[in-house]
Amino acid sequence: MVAKGRGRATRLLWAALQFPLLVFPALVFSALNSWGQQYSRHEAALGFESQTASLYLDLAPSSYADYIGARHIFPGPFGRYTVNLSPSLALEGSVGYLPGYQTSFGVDNGHELLALGGIKAGWRGRAFGLYGKLEPGIASFSPGLNVNLSLGQPADFQRRTNFALDYGGALEFYPSPRTIIRADVSQTLVAGYDQVLERTANFTDLHEGHIGEHLGLALSVAHRFGALRDETERIPARQPFDFGLEYALQQRVHLSLAQLQPSSGAGAWLSWNFSRWVSLDGAAFYEPKRDGFIFPQDGGTTTDVLAGLKAGIRRDRLGYFLKVRPGVIQFSRTNDLDIPPRVYWEKTTDFAIDGGGVVEVYPSRHTLLRAEAGNTFIHYHAAEVTVEPGGVEHYSPARRSSILILFGGGIRF
Repeated sequence: MVAKGRGRATRLLWAALQFPLLVFPALVFSALNSWGQQYSRHEAALGFESQTASLYLDLAPSSYADYIGARHIFPGPFGRYTVNLSPSLALEGSVGYLPGYQTSFGVDNGHELLALGGIKAGWRGRAFGLYGKLEPGIASFSPGLNVNLSLGQPADFQRRTNFALDYGGALEFYPSPRTIIRADVSQTLVAGYDQVLERTANFTDLHEGHIGEHLGLALSVAHRFGALRDETERIPARQPFDFGLEYALQQRVHLSLAQLQPSSGAGAWLSWNFSRWVSLDGAAFYEPKRDGFIFPQDGGTTTDVLAGLKAGIRRDRLGYFLKVRPGVIQFSRTNDLDIPPRVYWEKTTDFAIDGGGVVEVYPSRHTLLRAEAGNTFIHYHAAEVTVEPGGVEHYSPARRSSILILFGGGIRF
């Protein structure tokens, strides 16, 4: 009896100790959220951001091999201005200056000016906010290119300005009604087109096109201006299926001459909205522009088929989502045998995975407009080409990022 009494007392004591451990975090969270879901129309922020350097491989003939130098992280100050259209949607733009010198022998090097503008969308709580962001812009490097087009001509350092696409997430903490502490994590894609760096009678140094992949980190403090608002957004009715047609614009490195070229096409998407927040989402599109050079690993026209998950929220007449869609990309002509005049080609299919953001607009209950952007990462297969009887050239597998932008309209049913 004594043992049973002691056992019961021990269990009661352990339960008594567990109760504050379970309840205290909830009380703290409730206290932090006691200010209400307030926001203002305008916000201004100052902070520091950092971009990592990425290695650019020089595949074209060159007297130097590119490298990124001893430094790999380039921090600098930035400013950001945000206009909140609703508790879940904002337009914002930022300008940052990264003074660290990125050495790479004529590629994007020097001091970087990064200017971005786009949307921030997500969930706003009373003390915390969690968002996704999708922001196109420019990455400008000075000095940028070391160009020497003729013998005896002095080197000409030129500013280089490239298209950039930044996408990722942001976590906000609201320590007071007018103060925001924010941390951002993102990937910044920078499209650098191929360019001649040096040309003489017997030598041409053609630097290849590439898409630089940079990890972006930022920490900032913002102040809210204007009247504070407390607003509840309507959740639109969910329809089980979405279907539509879309236009595709893809910037991809063509491996034949390492050229970064835009290609466009058309296709369709289909979504099954089995949950309020998560959907199965698939897209397929065809790009009819033929690659000018048939290569063992890519060439001809392309067809992309992607299917995966789309997750996010719907508020009022808008939906904001993140997407991850594995799939395949098919090239209509890749070299198999190259012994002139006999040249053979075949279709090849490679693995791809598409990630980024999706924005949907619902003009009515059964219609929608849709735009998406992000990175389609392509794994190019290893290849062997017969170039003479008994002779074979080997090509190692390659992995490249591409910038994919899609937009169109459709129906909900």
